[in-house]
Amino acid sequence: MKRRTLIAGMALATPALAQADRWPSREISLITGFGPGGGTDVVARAIAAHMEKTLGVAIPVRNTPGAGGTLGPARIAQARPDGYTFGLVGLSALVVAPLTMDVPYKPWESFDFLGCTSELRIGVPVGPSMPQVRTLADFIAEGRRRPITVASTNPGSAVSFFDLARLAGIQISYVPFGSITEAASQVAGGHVDTYSGTSEMIGLVRGGQLRMLASASVDRWPDFPDVPTLIEQGYQTATRQLIVWAGPAGMPAPIRERLEAALMAAARDPEVQARQAAGGIASRVIEGARTLAAIREVQPGVEAALVASGMSRKRS
Repeated sequence: MKRRTLIAGMALATPALAQADRWPSREISLITGFGPGGGTDVVARAIAAHMEKTLGVAIPVRNTPGAGGTLGPARIAQARPDGYTFGLVGLSALVVAPLTMDVPYKPWESFDFLGCTSELRIGVPVGPSMPQVRTLADFIAEGRRRPITVASTNPGSAVSFFDLARLAGIQISYVPFGSITEAASQVAGGHVDTYSGTSEMIGLVRGGQLRMLASASVDRWPDFPDVPTLIEQGYQTATRQLIVWAGPAGMPAPIRERLEAALMAAARDPEVQARQAAGGIASRVIEGARTLAAIREVQPGVEAALVASGMSRKRS
């Protein structure tokens, strides 16, 4: 009986092992839940280019914006766990969306986490709709007079704005956009007051279309070293935007391990890190086994900000 069970188990394992031996034999889709041109897109394309060299197959970036950044993660979760689909499933999909909307996946069960490569820096820029605002103090004074419109692709990237409303007693009106570049153009055009700026903001600030009042991250932007963080200006808040990578749950271990190894090699590559740094993106390399703990560490602050702002409609 034991011998028959062993033989049956070996028979079931053989196809999976054979599949792992042949992987990858065709292109691998890299899914991101945000549009082209923003910080996540910069990271995705830098990582994909390096992984193509390592794995020897094409890795096209599939931009899937919409629904607060959850369409991309949903596509990953629903894919076959064969190693040919993976991508970005950041805090917006794992922590923010489940608190603010119904999502077609289970945040902690639908994915095999592969690691974290980077962290987006967030800025507080203003444009033509606030011509008199030159400092964060001016911004706060204006927000006490009238509601300030704040744009982002998902509430998670606007955490510091929600915190600032509570800490400084200002009024904000949240405006969601499907693309961060669209949000940037609306602020630069004077139609929206501010937004959660990422790498696309750099050129607009240098070109004079926007003015950056503060870094909403844990550190200053290398591109704007004279602009202090919100914390340095007296407001204890920082928006954490870890760029987390995952495939669908259930990938064969040999394939998952090779995919993770290629991802981590890309994340540690000096050229990839330089491309990220040019977009104001910090390198935060965390291997797959430690990724969940890193997310859980950031999670309470994000949830608290959403609850305090009234954005959360569910219990965590």
